[in-house]
Amino acid sequence: MIVADIEMRPKRLENPPIFPRTILSMNMFPNSMEKIRDDSRRDGVDVVIRTKDRPLLLRRALRSVIDQEYENWHIHLINDGGSVETLEALLADFMVQIRSDRLTVVHNPTNLGTSAAANKGARLGHLPFLVIHDDDDSWHPAFLASATSFLLDPENWRFGGFLSKWNQIDEVINGTDVIGVGSTVKGYDGAALDFLDILRRPEIPPIALVLRRNVCERIGYFNENLPVIEDWDLNLRALQIADIALTPEALANHHIRRHDVGHYNNTVTKSLPAHFLYNTIYRNALLRQNLNHNPDNIGIMMGLVRDTEEARRNLSELTIASHQVLLANQQEMMSKIDKLDNDIRAIKDVLEAYIQRG
Repeated sequence: MIVADIEMRPKRLENPPIFPRTILSMNMFPNSMEKIRDDSRRDGVDVVIRTKDRPLLLRRALRSVIDQEYENWHIHLINDGGSVETLEALLADFMVQIRSDRLTVVHNPTNLGTSAAANKGARLGHLPFLVIHDDDDSWHPAFLASATSFLLDPENWRFGGFLSKWNQIDEVINGTDVIGVGSTVKGYDGAALDFLDILRRPEIPPIALVLRRNVCERIGYFNENLPVIEDWDLNLRALQIADIALTPEALANHHIRRHDVGHYNNTVTKSLPAHFLYNTIYRNALLRQNLNHNPDNIGIMMGLVRDTEEARRNLSELTIASHQVLLANQQEMMSKIDKLDNDIRAIKDVLEAYIQRG
């Protein structure tokens, strides 16, 4: 019995494989918010609005904040080189609804640009949540209530932000009227934002996203070297340290004006060439940084590119072959239909002859 028991034991390897202890003990999951987690129940949202000489749209944006079911907000309004008199006249209409302690106004003597203006407003605040509310966008009244109640729930402290779906609203400006001409719900499905979806393309409008301030402080706010796609860059950096929760409801409105309306143009629609340019050089910068630290990765990347091109070629060949099969089937079907049509005519002729003889 003893001998049998010994023989059943696995033999000890003379040269067992060596795995670094750090790999065996590495905590691969979870790693979201683990170093910057804030378990306090502090509440409040800093709302940063950038604007420059767009009172017609800014009026709607301010109304969007005032109409929120959630009331613990503070607006940081950055007038980025626009008319002081025009802005002050507009704000006079809101002084009854916005207490002075809930509004900070900064007049930049010159235009700093979207990233610098947003950073200036963001750094003025101190509340635990932060959102960029562009002056031409708007919210559903339940947006801030949904975001804050979710992020304050202890079950959700691991999430660094909250992203709702959004209504992409096409609109035109006719004099002093803003007219909606169409709306499409956009966004992401699921419970948490997939990092790969954001790597593929910049799409999230700032109006739909609430971030924890400690996430922004850790990643460094907006990159002021980027005149466009600065929000994409911020989202990518945020996702490196935290997950972002999703809600299936469209609680934000991203307004688009596709026709030339002067200073009321959208940043995206009026500067598409710049978006295409910076999309390319931004990706180049990330790739360059990776290769500078890990030059051997170029071989892996070349292999991935080769495999991608091969997959694309195979897909193209499959598409062509499918079209050829469909065309052949269509021709065969048309031939059968023609034959059936001829048979019906022949039967009809026989019936007519039979009737005439009858």
